[in-house]
Order: sequence, then C-alpha cells, then structure tokens
Amino acid sequence: MYVSRIKIIAESSNELAKKVRNSLDELGYFIVDNKEEVQVYFYPIEEIIYRVKKFSTKTPVIIGVTDDGSYVIPLFKEKCGGSFIAGMIADLLGSQLILTSRTSQQGVYSIQEFAWINGLEIINREKIDELEKKLLNSGKLKVYSNIDIHTVEGYELTRKEEDADIIIKTDTEEEDKEIGDKKIIMKPLSLVIALSYSKDTPKEAIYYSIISTLKSINILRSTVNFIITSESKNGDKKIQDVAKSFNSTVIYVKEKQPCEPSLDFVNARVILKKTKRAYGVLTCLGVK
Repeated sequence: MYVSRIKIIAESSNELAKKVRNSLDELGYFIVDNKEEVQVYFYPIEEIIYRVKKFSTKTPVIIGVTDDGSYVIPLFKEKCGGSFIAGMIADLLGSQLILTSRTSQQGVYSIQEFAWINGLEIINREKIDELEKKLLNSGKLKVYSNIDIHTVEGYELTRKEEDADIIIKTDTEEEDKEIGDKKIIMKPLSLVIALSYSKDTPKEAIYYSIISTLKSINILRSTVNFIITSESKNGDKKIQDVAKSFNSTVIYVKEKQPCEPSLDFVNARVILKKTKRAYGVLTCLGVK
C-alpha cells in the first residue's frame, strides 16, 4: 500500500528538483531511477501527459510540479499516496497543493487515505467505490474498531458492529461473509521500526524519533508492533519505557545499527531507509 520509491524527472539544471530530491532522501525515501512507485515531474502538465502517454493500473503515482514551483498537483492515483507525497513536496517548496479528487473537494479523506494514516490493510477492496459514494453523499462513514485508531473528518466511531460501514479487527479470517459483502473490512498492518542510539541519547529523543519516522510517511497511528535494536541495549530502561509508550515488543539483534537487514529478517517490507533523526538516532521503517 505504501509508496516510497520516488523518481524525480526534471532537467539536470532544475534547482527545485534537486532540493526535493535531497529533502526526500533525508526523510528516508528511496530516490531511484527504476522500479519507482512515484514519478515526480518538474514540467508543464501538458508535457507530463505526453511523456506518460498511457495511464493504467500499473502506472505509478504521478505528481506534477510547475516550473516555478508554485503548484504541486497529484495527477494520477491521488488517493493511493499521491495526495500525501504531493503534500510533503508542497510543504518543502512552500507551494500550493492542488487536489482534485471528489473526496478532497469535500474535505474528507478517501477510504484508501484513511487506511494509510492508520496503518490498515483493506481486505475487500472491491467495496471501496460503493462505500465511497456513501461517504460523498452523507459526508461520513461509521467505523467499528477493536483497536485504537486515528479518526478524521468523515469517519465516526460506533460501538455497534452492525451499524458500521467499516470494520477494523485484528483477526478478519473468521469475519462473517455476509457482513463482508456489506461493509469494508480492514485489519492492522504490523509496523516495525529498527533503530539505534547512543548511551547519552535522552529517552524523549528516541520517542520523538519514532514519531517523526511515522509522520515522514503520514502514518498517524499511536502503536508500533515491533522495535528492533542492538542487543547491547538489552536491559536499557530507556528503550523499555519507549516501547511501552507505543505498546511495542522489543527485538534485540546482533547488529550495532540495525536497519534494512533486520527488517528483512522479520519479513517486513522496508518503506523508509535508514535516516538520522533527533540526537543522532537512526531509524528505518517497515510494514508486514
């Protein structure tokens, strides 16, 4: 679901493109030349459309930035991460973000965006269009969840599962098929953060480094399933306290600065590479 492999397409002399490239790299995004999930063009929209030529489900997220950097516009797959990545670029450049989806025009997150910020996987994606029509018509959807979630405009919690439009459960395998035919079913993804820090690093710096890592890709969930750190930190009260704050299980590994290899070891897909955060804390983020 998350997209973090970004290709910057611009003239070699474009200073705005260089700024965006460097800033996204510092946030932990992968700046690539191939197998990209997002293409960011620094060209007029007409030229972008000509360059892309054919749009399909396999086409990556397409974002256009005007030559002078005044406007940033997600042109394709806005609801699939385009709005968030474009918003980040707009913040970096001080640009105006232009969103054109029906949900954004109504001031609410799409169902995919709601799942994104909460770290949720949509099980029956074929129901999205039907429920999004209801969201646009009524202005809200009711959500039943047995975990803590971040609620936003357009999404209202309900205590009654039968009243819900969206059901969020940790175990969806036993979900009644009839219910699944009428509602959108979501389940939480496992978030995994690998980090390293020095013995002088304050506990607060570790905590806020985790928060900033999640915010770098617009995840607003308050829990992290696993924190991976060096076995030299085993018994360190700081990491134990931080883990309690995020309701996390700590995994200790032999690496002094665990990151991508450790995430691979626990079968988590890396979405943000190793990046320096507050007080020199190094983090990377994976999901599974």
